Amino acid sequence: MNERVLHLDWMKGIAIVCMVQVHTAAALPVESSSVDHPLAFLAAAIGGMAAPLFVTASGYGIHISASNRERTGREWVSWAVPRATLLFLFQIVINLLFHVDRGGSFNTETPGVLTLFAASSLIIPLVIGRGVTGRAAFMILLVICPTLFSGHTGADMTWTERVSSDGLTEWVQRLLLDGTYPLMPWFSYVLLGGLLAEIGGNSGVARATVGFGMVFTLLTIVFSWNQGVNWALTEGVAVLTFFPASTAFVIVSMSIVILVKVLLSRVEEKLGSEASPILGHLESAGRMSLTVYVGHFVILGLFVAYYRGEDFALLGSLVVTLVHAMAWIPIASYYQVKFGPYSPEGMIRAFSSRLSK
Repeated sequence: MNERVLHLDWMKGIAIVCMVQVHTAAALPVESSSVDHPLAFLAAAIGGMAAPLFVTASGYGIHISASNRERTGREWVSWAVPRATLLFLFQIVINLLFHVDRGGSFNTETPGVLTLFAASSLIIPLVIGRGVTGRAAFMILLVICPTLFSGHTGADMTWTERVSSDGLTEWVQRLLLDGTYPLMPWFSYVLLGGLLAEIGGNSGVARATVGFGMVFTLLTIVFSWNQGVNWALTEGVAVLTFFPASTAFVIVSMSIVILVKVLLSRVEEKLGSEASPILGHLESAGRMSLTVYVGHFVILGLFVAYYRGEDFALLGSLVVTLVHAMAWIPIASYYQVKFGPYSPEGMIRAFSSRLSK
C-alpha cells in the first residue's frame, strides 16, 4: 500500500472547500447592490480558482492510481470502468439534486465536472504511456484549444443553453467543446496533475513555470488596462473568462495551481505530519472530496427548492457561505471514520476490486 501524499490531500481539501464556497455563494440570493463590492470580487476570485485546483488535484490522484496498475487490458478495465460508470451516475444525481426545475442550475443530462473525471478515467490509459514530453505537448495543445476553436466554445451561449443538450450529438458537443467543463481545455488540468505527480512540486521546471505564469499574469493585467477591457469575468468580454475557459484564464490559473502545489509540498517536506494542527484537518476533506462534492449539493438542492425568504445582504451571505464551506471539514472527517466504505470513494474501490477478480 502506497503512503499517502499529504500535500495532495491538503490540496484536494482546499479545493473542495473552495468549490463548496463558490457553489453556496452562487445559490444564495444576494442584494443586487452587492455585486460590485470588493468582497464579491474576492468570492468570485476564489470561485475562479476552485475548479482548476480541484481538477488538477484530482488529475494528480488519477495519475497515481493509474500508475499503480499493471498495464494489461483486464487491469485497465477494472480500474477505468467502475470509475467512469459511477462518476457518470453521480453527475446525474447531482443534476437531479440541483435541477433547474427546483431552483438549481443543471438539467438532468448536463455534463459537469464529474463527467469530466469520468471521461478522463477512460482517456488516461491511452495517454499515460506517452511519457512526460508527449503528455506535456498534449496539455499545451489543449490549453490553446479555446483560441484555435474560438468559434465553437460557446462564448455567446446563455447558461440555459450551456447546461442543455438535445440528443446525443449535442451532449457530446457539450462534453467536448462548450459545456460547463468541456474536455477542451479542462482535460489539460488533469494532465497537469499527472505531470506534477511525476516531476515533483519543487522541481526547477515547476518553479520556472510559476515564474513564467506570474509574468504572463502581469501582462494580461497590463493588456486589460491598456485596451480598456475587463480583466476577469465569469462570462462575457474579458481577458480571462471561465465560461468558456479562455486560453489566458487556463495559463493564469495553472500558474497559481502550480504555486499552491510548490508551497504545500515545501510545507510537507519541512513539517510532515507536524503540519497537522494547521493543515491536517483538511486531509479528510481531501480524501473524501467526492463525498463532499455530492453531499453539499444535497444541502444546496434543498435550500434552493424551499427557501423563499428575502435576499441576503453581502455580509450575511459571506457568513452563511463560510460556515457551510468550513462545516464540511469536520463532516468529512466524521463520515470517513464512521461510513467510509459507504462513500462514493468506497463504492469505486469496491467495484474496482470486484471487477479485477
